[in-house]
Amino acid sequence: MSTHHDDEEPIYRTTPKRWMQGLLIIGITLAIGAAIFVPNFDNMYANPPPVTRLAQAQQSQQPPAQPAAAGTTQIIIHSGAAVKGNPNFDPNDAQVPLGNKIVWVNQDNVPHTATSGTGSSDPNSGKVFDTTIINPGESSKPVDTKDMKVGDTIAYYCQIHPYMTGKITITAAASGGAASGPALTILSGAAVKGNPNFQPDELTAKKGDTIQVTNQDNVPHTVTSGTGSSDPDSGKYFDTKIIDPSGSASIDTSNMPSGSYPFYCQIHPYMTGKITIT
Repeated sequence: MSTHHDDEEPIYRTTPKRWMQGLLIIGITLAIGAAIFVPNFDNMYANPPPVTRLAQAQQSQQPPAQPAAAGTTQIIIHSGAAVKGNPNFDPNDAQVPLGNKIVWVNQDNVPHTATSGTGSSDPNSGKVFDTTIINPGESSKPVDTKDMKVGDTIAYYCQIHPYMTGKITITAAASGGAASGPALTILSGAAVKGNPNFQPDELTAKKGDTIQVTNQDNVPHTVTSGTGSSDPDSGKYFDTKIIDPSGSASIDTSNMPSGSYPFYCQIHPYMTGKITIT
């Protein structure tokens, strides 16, 4: 005895004819679309939608960066830099002559920063420099490189958009530029007590000069104002900090009144000299 269950769900099946009709409709639709799109591809590419044209026009109207002043390295923050993956800092790896000032120009339509370090989690973030907020169309305050040395490579990023990164590399001071000035050389063998150490050991400079210091020895040295580590004014007027072998540093005399300033090496305090500002 068979039992009929009225509550079973009906099963719907299509016929081969209907299946072929459906495939035919899809094929015809694709063929019509291709017939319209392919012949007009070049015209569509040359005439993008209005929104795209507007964005292109706005970008083309971006004012060109003003020429950098002598002794200044200029880095551009591109329009659209805030969009992840877009070009951001230009040049991205800036070669900066020792003594130059660095200025970032924000051509984007949102604020940015240039902050030393690899990111917000870097414990040294902002220790070398931090421009703070650079508003759209504005330039940062100049960042001074006088306390840096040749060969330093400093990574930086934008605190607002941390995927925007770049770096600067300090190169030898440009001749004839703002970084030029009297030269003070730490001689090879200077670390050996009794050897000649600074050349000249009595240097004369004009107020406002930038004194270029070069270490020709094979060990690190400093050039620090004062008569020695026990001098309460040690480092008050200038301190190059550590200058590695073959490295360079600079001394800014713009805030030094006329007079004589003894100096020494903090690592080898028997190395002494004098700078006279006129």
